[in-house]
Amino acid sequence: MKHFVTTLSSLKQAKKLRVLITNIPFLVAPIGDHVYLIPDECPHQQASLYQGNLDGDTVTCPLHNASFNLVTGDIDEVSKMIYFDFGPEKITTYKAVIEGDSVYVDI
Repeated sequence: MKHFVTTLSSLKQAKKLRVLITNIPFLVAPIGDHVYLIPDECPHQQASLYQGNLDGDTVTCPLHNASFNLVTGDIDEVSKMIYFDFGPEKITTYKAVIEGDSVYVDI
């Protein structure tokens, strides 16, 4: 189902946003000419990734410095060894669709 996320202009101004889609929080960020969303929850101890540092296409968890790639869903190797040895190999990512100044995602 297609959901309105935000306007592209407000997202570019803010650099990243926390949005609710069907009552689920997501981190949304512009990466190059595209917009990506990930669940706003670190899979280790559920910290808000929105509160973390966004550097390029990677967000760092504010609690334990685990890093997640918004484009690929990859978790950095150190975090996999320390926190996720039996957990996820990747996080779920969504590439948004931009229509004019509106950003949509199909979830």
